[in-house]
Amino acid sequence: MLGIRPLLRRAQSLARTFTSSSPKPYTVPEGASGKNWAARLELAAAYRALDILGLNEGVCNHLSVLAPTADGKGEGMLVLPSGMHWSEVTASNLVSVKCKDGQCILQEGDIMPETTASSIHLGVRQIRPDATVIMHTHQPYATSLACMKRPEILMVHQNSLRFYKRTAYDNNYSGIALAFEEGQRLGTVLGDNDVMFMGNHGVLAVASTISVAFDLLYFLERASQIQVLTEAMKKEVQLIPEENCQAMSDDFWNTMQLYADAHFYAMYRRLRKTQPDFET
Repeated sequence: MLGIRPLLRRAQSLARTFTSSSPKPYTVPEGASGKNWAARLELAAAYRALDILGLNEGVCNHLSVLAPTADGKGEGMLVLPSGMHWSEVTASNLVSVKCKDGQCILQEGDIMPETTASSIHLGVRQIRPDATVIMHTHQPYATSLACMKRPEILMVHQNSLRFYKRTAYDNNYSGIALAFEEGQRLGTVLGDNDVMFMGNHGVLAVASTISVAFDLLYFLERASQIQVLTEAMKKEVQLIPEENCQAMSDDFWNTMQLYADAHFYAMYRRLRKTQPDFET
């Protein structure tokens, strides 16, 4: 059963936003078209930045954000079109889709997203409508933990504390997610959590802003990497004392948006210097 956090998030989702009030490295006009373009800029930057970090796999993973349509006539899910590599994503080639009667309908763009993208993202949002941003990857170290019989983020490092009691584990892999119902099942398993290890598959992160979702994936991979390397030494692991974990985790989350923005917009500025076409 879902706890109190999703109930609060669902109430807050009525005033949904994909970004925070932090100063931005870009400017956009007012109105729905401006918000749509801002969401496109940030999502394109997330795709490119995660590609730089090596956290994607082929053309098989996907990030999405709910944002107003450019014409101001509703909301859509921005995501990359099927078959596109993350290094090719630009603000303008992202597509917008919506769900109607369990079907994916194209609103903006010419190419439908990959079937698994619509199945997972639209299905998860049926259970977690507060999940403005969903990011799904097969990043190597975190995915290696997802392949364990009992996957678990151990409190071996301060990076691990971000995920203390905020992580779900799904051990019921049954093939590629090609059905809307599978996304709903994953949303139910995710429950009141921010990240999920998808057994024999990959990981998924949800957040209210693109910067926090990006930060979660980055630090999930770092925490997983440290854990894998630590356990590989075949020596006794020093865990952070249980009595300290909650307070330390709260410290991270109390400033999560601030530091996530700093990290993400630094990557945005880096991309502007090295891959400026992402803003086109």
